[in-house]
Amino acid sequence: MADAERIVFLYEEPRVPDLIVETFTAQVPNGFALDFCPLHTPDDRRRALVAKAGYLVAYGGAFNDFDVAGSVKLFQVLSAGFDRLDMGAFKEAGIPVANNGGANAPTVAEHAVMLMLSVFRKLPLHHAALANGDWLGHKNVLNMRELHGKQVGIVGFGRIGREVARIVNGFLAKPVYFDVRPPSEEVEKELSASRLSLDDLLATSDVVSVHTPLNDATRKLMNRDAFARMKASAIYVTTARGAVTDEAALIEALDNGAIAGAGVDVFEREPTVADNALFNRDNVVVTPHIAGSTLDTWYRRIEFAFSNIQRVAGGKEPLARVG
Repeated sequence: MADAERIVFLYEEPRVPDLIVETFTAQVPNGFALDFCPLHTPDDRRRALVAKAGYLVAYGGAFNDFDVAGSVKLFQVLSAGFDRLDMGAFKEAGIPVANNGGANAPTVAEHAVMLMLSVFRKLPLHHAALANGDWLGHKNVLNMRELHGKQVGIVGFGRIGREVARIVNGFLAKPVYFDVRPPSEEVEKELSASRLSLDDLLATSDVVSVHTPLNDATRKLMNRDAFARMKASAIYVTTARGAVTDEAALIEALDNGAIAGAGVDVFEREPTVADNALFNRDNVVVTPHIAGSTLDTWYRRIEFAFSNIQRVAGGKEPLARVG
């Protein structure tokens, strides 16, 4: 009987609960063996595991063990983003890289829409006040709005951005989008979404929701000039990488009333500082980079990763290849 092909799971231990480790173990496909390699694993042990691996699955952290990865046929990322990876080095090493194939798209999209609604309806303010025994009633009614009928500008129209469009259609909102690589007319028609230039999207949208990957073109894409183009009544939502947003420019825009509010799940520095100026504002809702994480997401990530590995083992190109 042939030896099982080895899969090595490289991960940041605090971010992967024990239940997920158990699920990974239970779902290893026939013909494969799985080794766990938390990022605190000693270098010699980690490199020995990589040297025997046919497939690497990664969640968090960078990768630099190319000199011992000669047998690796696929580097499977469990997240949507892959900005921590040196894609040039993977190309030089001849190792294909795939992301999670949209496994977290519905999760992130739901979170983005939740932030929109929470900012519009001042949910944290009302929750905190009532939990402290203060019945605000209708005191803030003139500062609250609804998603119904609003234009939602989606910056980045990949899997997550399209899922946002699908959801806001259910609220009878109007999705528009900007992307350097627009989808087919069939996708636009299905999602009732129109493509605008970035300037026009910023100038006309009631909500601007960012879903671009982080790269040289998108780093600080949302800067002082971008916020200045937005309507003063508009809100900004970001569940993309933190560095897509110039955080100081966002704070400035909130301070001077250039925009009406924000929903922020990601920060330039994570964990962010305890006295971040985005905190403790009635018009800002913050969450700690959790938009893409639910139990359901983890199950989809695991299923996709093992399916993609089996696909490559069968001689096919990996799905969701990003490098």
